[in-house]
Amino acid sequence: MMGGPEAMNSTAPVQSAGHFGTGNRQNIRRRMLDTATAGAAWGAVLLTLGILLTIFVVLVHGSWMGLTQIGWRFFTSQAWNPVPGKDHYGVLAFLYGTGVTTFIALLAGVPLSIGTAVFIVRIAPCWMAGPVSFLVELLAAIPSVAYGLWGCFVMSPWLQNHVEPMIYASLHPIRLIPVGQYPSGQKAYFPSNLVRGGPSGTDFLAGGLILTIMILPIITAITRDVLAQFPAEIEHGAYGLGATWWQTTRLALDYGRVGICGAILLGMGRAIGETMAVIMVIGNTDRISASLFAGGQTMAGVLANEFMEADHPLYLSAMFYVALVLMVSALVTNLAARGLLSRIRGNLTRA
Repeated sequence: MMGGPEAMNSTAPVQSAGHFGTGNRQNIRRRMLDTATAGAAWGAVLLTLGILLTIFVVLVHGSWMGLTQIGWRFFTSQAWNPVPGKDHYGVLAFLYGTGVTTFIALLAGVPLSIGTAVFIVRIAPCWMAGPVSFLVELLAAIPSVAYGLWGCFVMSPWLQNHVEPMIYASLHPIRLIPVGQYPSGQKAYFPSNLVRGGPSGTDFLAGGLILTIMILPIITAITRDVLAQFPAEIEHGAYGLGATWWQTTRLALDYGRVGICGAILLGMGRAIGETMAVIMVIGNTDRISASLFAGGQTMAGVLANEFMEADHPLYLSAMFYVALVLMVSALVTNLAARGLLSRIRGNLTRA
């Protein structure tokens, strides 16, 4: 009888030591896996920062001749003449084209995007909200060259034959405010100057409208997520105080205004950097005109159109200068948007 308990007691320490050794090995493997995962994450971050820094250094190095020889005249002159011996580089016309098309895109795209987000979150039933969200996000997956082909063969003829003639007939006779005179000596009036030259279909308006479609999924998706985070307690309290549906929706939009502004900035960054689709519908002319029906050019467009033709050092440096300006503007825009989005996330966390 004494043999049984003694045998059990003699084997117990061996089993405990075995279990302890197995657990210790598992803990070591877990720690090694955690260390490897953290190292891989840090490596990915450092690689991304390294790529970004490398691109910035390459652009600064490539544009150094332009930075030193052209300087600030690059932004104050609209003359662009790459002929050696008579070369002059000014991107004011390209900055103007980028600003006008981006403004048109935001003017048309922001209300449409916010309205779509409100429909998805606060109006559409569940069986409809999912498919609508999917279709909107699908717009972001379409290549820009496909947008350009559609704009060139479908949108531009439609604008030239149907939309722009109506706009021209509505605004051309209205001459409210004198704003100067044209090079021919004829006086210019607002708003008739916005349609000077007549319908063309390949102009600032076409470039702005194609960008409207391209920024729609970005602004809509972020605005949708912001509205979905509106606390149910505030909504129920508003209804309990007698607020209407529209008043509650305005309260939700006001609650998420910082995030919506961040979404708009991200959309603006996409519009500033877009290239192929705009090239195919804007007309690609180096001039500044108040008319929406005039052809123009953007910063990204001139880079894509002329980079391969830069056959002497200053011309090539000017191209790098344009790319550097685009990179800096994209970084500033995205940092501002991320800052606004982080603010709303911080407010929601504290709430």
